[in-house]
Amino acid sequence: MTTWNTSIDTFKGALQYGGARPAFFDFQVTGTTAIPNIKLYCNVSALPPLTVTPIERQYFGRTVKIPGDMVFGDLSTTIIQTEAGEERGQIEAWMELINSHVGNIRDASFGPEMGSEWSTGTLTQYDKSGSDILSVGFTGLWPQTISEIALSYDTMSDIEQFDVTWAYQHYNIVGKKNITDFPSQ
Repeated sequence: MTTWNTSIDTFKGALQYGGARPAFFDFQVTGTTAIPNIKLYCNVSALPPLTVTPIERQYFGRTVKIPGDMVFGDLSTTIIQTEAGEERGQIEAWMELINSHVGNIRDASFGPEMGSEWSTGTLTQYDKSGSDILSVGFTGLWPQTISEIALSYDTMSDIEQFDVTWAYQHYNIVGKKNITDFPSQ
């Protein structure tokens, strides 16, 4: 018979330093179209979902699921807006270069290669001492959607903010702290 170890001390011991805190992160965009100060204004983000889609095949009346394609979910961020409005302006200008508002054309300064307008993003999570726990590098990053900025007389003591959904080709875990290789069975 198995006995449960339900000790509070066991649980506390498993959460070294009290667990990772979601408020200790930054997001940076570098490369072709860098946004220099986004790390100061990005106040919400999330590690995007990752899915391995199953390939289903029938065999002797049963469905067999085989691991298929890897699907990277979109990266979402919330950016606070300064009175100068540079944060949103930089992202809108980038989108204008990708596909202009009026002419429906791509800016020729990127060159003929597809992807030359893409950049690189890095989402880094930190521990309470300020050391990075992990960094996720997003390859082929570009702004897909900018949300509205809500304006209202009811929000007198708030700061404007807007959401950006970023598309990218794939991500890599750049660094990990205290994580071992997947155990063999």
